[in-house]
Amino acid sequence: MVINREALLKIATNNEEKQIVARCLDLAEQVFADVLPKCGLFLNPKEQELCETVWRQIDGIIYRFEGGFRGAERKRGIVLPDFYGSDPVDTKISAVLIQGKLPSDISHRDFLGSILGTGVDRNRIGDILVVDGGAQVVLDRDITSYILQNLTKVGSNNVDVSEIDLEQIVTGEERIKEIRTTVSSLRLDAVAAAGFGMSRTAMAREIKAGRVKLNWSEVNSPSEDVKEGDVLSIRGRGRVEIAEAGGTTRKGRIHLSLRRLL
Repeated sequence: MVINREALLKIATNNEEKQIVARCLDLAEQVFADVLPKCGLFLNPKEQELCETVWRQIDGIIYRFEGGFRGAERKRGIVLPDFYGSDPVDTKISAVLIQGKLPSDISHRDFLGSILGTGVDRNRIGDILVVDGGAQVVLDRDITSYILQNLTKVGSNNVDVSEIDLEQIVTGEERIKEIRTTVSSLRLDAVAAAGFGMSRTAMAREIKAGRVKLNWSEVNSPSEDVKEGDVLSIRGRGRVEIAEAGGTTRKGRIHLSLRRLL
């Protein structure tokens, strides 16, 4: 597939936009060359719109924008051969938690400035979410180790940096659905099926495919036992916390109280 770069570069209205369009075209050309999905840089909403305008005009590819969590503002473009359809792909996104004895007025700008001070480019960093005692940062997986090793201070304050699962990101916008139900046992497939509104058979397939996590760790056995306080998650579908488990019905089914974070 030959891309008419000259024509598509005319979409840009200034030099900054021209650089973004050029990167979008480079990504599409890499997809055609390797016939594999390719991940771009993190983009703000305006840049995402510009890339979408470009990619929409190229036959043979499809695209997605992924920010690591629902509601993310900064997202990276994922370009795929069109035969991939809705198949899942590795977004190569990870997240870190920055913690320390930090002043109460510390801001997003403080964290961003310190991260950029390590020498990484802004377009390798996604959203930064300020939380109690620190911040959660979405970033390109390829620079995670570098950040873990080189980010030691935010301003003049010492910090500890650790990698976290994307499902642990707290956005402050989570909606919670309370679910009260009964299950035949506290097996992972039975409880997860009840929490995510799926059949037990379908959930067992998800678990065996490695798409379900128990307490942020991948688990492949549908028969794994769960208990109160456990957290179940499926990428892109939120997570379910087991609030209460106990007591049985006359038919021997176990009462469950679940909190699904949507």
